Amino acid sequence: MTLIKDVTIPLGRPVFIPKDGNITMENLEIESSGDYLVIERDDHFIIKNDECCRSIQVKISTRD
Repeated sequence: MTLIKDVTIPLGRPVFIPKDGNITMENLEIESSGDYLVIERDDHFIIKNDECCRSIQVKISTRD
């Protein structure tokens, strides 16, 4: 497992993850302290805080 990002996402804010190499939706692994939304675009993923009233801690990694 390769760690891509370990970040706190404020309420209603997104984090952008570029699609480098072989990163796909299937091998993306996300650990979170709350609700989140993942949106896939052509060249990046968007991970958005979907909690109603707090920031969340998110660890984004890839499966080997």
